[in-house]
Amino acid sequence: MNKKFLVATVGIAILVACGTAKNSGPKVETMPTQGDVDRVQDKFPGYTLTDLNEGKQLFESNCNLCHGLKKPASRTEEEWKGIVPRMVKKVNAKDGHSVSADGEQKILRYVITMGSVGKS
Repeated sequence: MNKKFLVATVGIAILVACGTAKNSGPKVETMPTQGDVDRVQDKFPGYTLTDLNEGKQLFESNCNLCHGLKKPASRTEEEWKGIVPRMVKKVNAKDGHSVSADGEQKILRYVITMGSVGKS
């Protein structure tokens, strides 16, 4: 009986430790598609699936340096327009990190595009 209790306790402790460890690289589950690009062509003329995927990659690799990734649909377009520049400034203040103005725009367009999935 004590052996089973010990095994169960150790198992639970491992699960809790794994669940509370800082995640070094979460990925956004929704993969961008050409349909997403087509949906925002009026807003972002010339926008490509490559641009959208680059924005996703920049979002995933920079936005979780200080906190977990937020779902693009968790904020409005206007909120993202205020948040992204502020967060890019914070990321650029970290040693060894730099998001260009072009990268900032790609992140912003990514969250706006993917935040509107199912809203059009």
